[in-house]
Amino acid sequence: MTSMLARQRQTVAPEALLSLVEAHRDCLSTLLRKAGKNDPLRVEIGLMLGEASVVASRLWSALGNRAMALAHCAYARGVGDRLQDRRLGATARIFESNLHSGAANLIEEDGDIMIGLRLLEEAAAASMWLSPPARARIAAEQAQAFAALKLAGQTESALARAHDAATEIVPADCVGLYSDWNPSRLRVYEGTCLVLMDEPGKAVETLEVAIAELEADGRNLNVSLAARVDLAAAYAQIGEMEASCKVLGETYEQLRLVGNLRGIRRARQARQRLALWSGEPSVRELDLRMRVV
Repeated sequence: MTSMLARQRQTVAPEALLSLVEAHRDCLSTLLRKAGKNDPLRVEIGLMLGEASVVASRLWSALGNRAMALAHCAYARGVGDRLQDRRLGATARIFESNLHSGAANLIEEDGDIMIGLRLLEEAAAASMWLSPPARARIAAEQAQAFAALKLAGQTESALARAHDAATEIVPADCVGLYSDWNPSRLRVYEGTCLVLMDEPGKAVETLEVAIAELEADGRNLNVSLAARVDLAAAYAQIGEMEASCKVLGETYEQLRLVGNLRGIRRARQARQRLALWSGEPSVRELDLRMRVV
């Protein structure tokens, strides 16, 4: 049940899916409280509760409620640590790191990248218990954080580790929280790193390829929208103001329609890259579109 709900988080509006996930989580919490200390199912229920908490965290994040998203991840991390389940503990840390770093400040200006990196390091210590897509995500998130810190060597090394893990992914690995993982997903991370490292020309090339590959992949709608926001940022970096406004405006409308407030925050951060052209008609029109939410 938890895995099935996790697979739907990019195809169902987060507000609608959250009510189902929280109801499922509440049932698991009740079962855990009623289970005796020696009940053989107690650990299994606890692990399902932890995973459901991570899924809920992703949805709270999409709705823009960072506090609730962090609380759910911290709860899942605590469950994993108490049950001494390295996989759950690492999974919670992977997604909690993203919240602390503000996706390497692409979403939250005051994100703490170092907390995010520390959590990723802790998650990486449990690599032997993790699936290839989980290992790929750890390395990709590390690369993004290093890129935000302008550490080129560390960024390249982390992306190489992510590629190595991604080559091991088989269809059976793409379930639950990792149901949307594929090589195109990693290409988006590469493009984002190039934006953060101030290499917009390469970023445009990389992100355009990734977006084209994701076009027909309904499992990665939110990833595709994030890639489009970063593409708009890259266009602004190379001075293509009109292209940036067009992509950012269209993407913002889609984010608003699906109710992804986290994505909207990312888009608003990208708008700051157009500050040089704030008086231009295209940018003023973009600002009017982005005042809807």
